[in-house]
Amino acid sequence: MSNAGAAKAETELVRRLREELAGCGRHRAAAASTPWPSDFVDDMAAVDAETGGLLWTVDMLMDGVDFDSKSHRWYDIGRKAMAVNLSDCAAMAVQPVAALCAVALDNKLSLDDALALIRGAHEFGMRFRCPIVGGDTNSWNSPTVVSITVAARPEPGRHPVCRDGARLGDQVYLTGPVGGSLLGRHMTFEPRIELALTLNRRLSPSAMIDISDGLALDLWRILEASGCGATLDATRVEAAIHPDAVQMASRDGRSPREHALYDGEDFELIVVLPPRVPPEECAALGLLPLGQIDASGGLVLREADGRCTPIERRGWEHFR
Repeated sequence: MSNAGAAKAETELVRRLREELAGCGRHRAAAASTPWPSDFVDDMAAVDAETGGLLWTVDMLMDGVDFDSKSHRWYDIGRKAMAVNLSDCAAMAVQPVAALCAVALDNKLSLDDALALIRGAHEFGMRFRCPIVGGDTNSWNSPTVVSITVAARPEPGRHPVCRDGARLGDQVYLTGPVGGSLLGRHMTFEPRIELALTLNRRLSPSAMIDISDGLALDLWRILEASGCGATLDATRVEAAIHPDAVQMASRDGRSPREHALYDGEDFELIVVLPPRVPPEECAALGLLPLGQIDASGGLVLREADGRCTPIERRGWEHFR
């Protein structure tokens, strides 16, 4: 299936799940009047929002898809399994509290391998005050699967940052350069939790998302949730290309820009800020400007000569 076809398949699956499951929990009635996450829209789900309850996220990593046990250490695999969940916390500017870990271990793994996997996840979580407090273990004659669930809460007096708050005139930023993560950064990235909390305290972002599936696809998700479009400046996009994207482009013939837009697993944040936020304050926090939210209803790239070309809604897809 092509990337475009995969995008439609995953989007349709999520749409149908939302129809069947969203809004049926009692917690939604409490959250309806507060700016908390919507079911099946945001990076995390809220429970008991009215009373300042918890937000939850879960990610599942599979050997041969999200990591390669033939080339990655089990400790580093555990670290990544925790880090991708912590990145969801960063995307919503909330503080992680605790984690659960469930593993389906390949029967070929040794006890030391299994312990290294869990230790990598737990020790990395502890850096962000997020210990593993429980979980489940099983084994089978298939590649290892790791699933970690993280609970988090907002800082006092602050709301989580959702995907659906982008408004006309808002400015689009990145927390760091993107592209070429498969050269190694997808295993070693640092979740932007502290920066996200700072942004929420100081600049009140309209919307945020972490780049797990690609800059283009994840920005599309903000636009769809917010009911708006965006125009990115090609010169600014070029300035946000990671050197790894340039290196990969020299190997596979794809342009560095294409790697930056579509590779994924960068785990930087797309940050949408109100136009009143001074650009110099954004620069002081290391944010990279990309473009502006508009009423186009799509996502386009404006070249230096003024030509505009559509940016495809594609990237990494989980359901094909």
